[in-house]
Amino acid sequence: MIKVCFLTPEYLPIMGGTGSYVYYLAENLARLENTVYVITKNHHVLGKASPSSENVKVFQIKTPCAPLFETILFYMHASRKLLEIDGKSRIDVVHVNLPLVPFFAVPRAFRGAVVATVHTTWKGENDALKNEPFLELNANEKVVRIFNEALRFFERKMLERADRIIAVSALTKNELLEGYGVNAKKVQVIPNAVDIDKFKPPDEKDKVKQEWRFADCKVVLYVGRLYRRKGLTTFLRAASIILRKLRNVKFVISGRGFFGEEERLRALARKLKIEEAIVFLGYVPDKALPKLYQAADVFVLPSIYEGMPFTVLEALASGLPVVATKVGGVPEVIDDGENGFLVSPMDHQGLADKVLYLLENSDHAREMGFMGRKRVEERFSWHEVAKQVLEVYNEVLAR
Repeated sequence: MIKVCFLTPEYLPIMGGTGSYVYYLAENLARLENTVYVITKNHHVLGKASPSSENVKVFQIKTPCAPLFETILFYMHASRKLLEIDGKSRIDVVHVNLPLVPFFAVPRAFRGAVVATVHTTWKGENDALKNEPFLELNANEKVVRIFNEALRFFERKMLERADRIIAVSALTKNELLEGYGVNAKKVQVIPNAVDIDKFKPPDEKDKVKQEWRFADCKVVLYVGRLYRRKGLTTFLRAASIILRKLRNVKFVISGRGFFGEEERLRALARKLKIEEAIVFLGYVPDKALPKLYQAADVFVLPSIYEGMPFTVLEALASGLPVVATKVGGVPEVIDDGENGFLVSPMDHQGLADKVLYLLENSDHAREMGFMGRKRVEERFSWHEVAKQVLEVYNEVLAR
């Protein structure tokens, strides 16, 4: 039995990509009879975290609301909490998630092993913004551009501190080797996974559509944060092309907008004269997401940069055909023409063409959705990922 501690600002009830990763990995490690500690933020507005396993112990830390600095403040408190838990229970492994963790999150006084999962890198985040006019960036994106060298310095320190690194895709591993000079022997590719019991095709699609008030239209869905690198400008421009041919389509955007990003996208929709066809849902709670996927006809991920996006896995598990950009680990999940289509980033015409094809060829779209579900059942289960991660823990502890 191994005692592992996760440091993460995201966890239940807040479930972004990192939050999902830690939650499902923690639960599945616990089912393999390991003891898991999770140090996370106290999301007082939304309630307490409620892990399903008795072997998962969650410690919530109060941090002041200080945009841009909140994460740093969290890790300062989390590092102290880690030493407190270690003093009582002797932690074997600390598991952190990059790029958002600073190197001081794991204090030198901690003598156990350190494992880091890299979802994206600060280099990749910066490269995704390089073609955007600086003055048009939001505050968070400007910080990434201005302080990128400093962010990458802290990132390198954490990579050096880690005894082993998990990359969520082969491309992410290549980023680490070529952009950061990490030794290839230190990095293992273990993909993200999906809860195939939670995300699944609907029994009655028409009924689910009615619940979301999409009964009389086709639905093209995007799920994720509203960041510039997510390519939502391309999504809206593709929507304007599609609507010239098919009017009865809703383009649904589910996710938080930060630093005025939603307002920017709404303004673009008005400029393109498609605002009535664009639905901004804002934040959709994790428990409501499965039915949202079930209400859709096509899922789109138009990102400029990704690691291994959970939303693509969730869409495939839900039986949806996916149109996504050829970035990050997406081509490791989508076989072009089999369970979805791959297009180039920022190619709104190419994106529109593929979505139109799926909307107009429902039988082929349904077949692609079936193949997508089959793919995740065979290759992207959390139980298998947890076993691979556990092997990594055992290897570093054996040294």
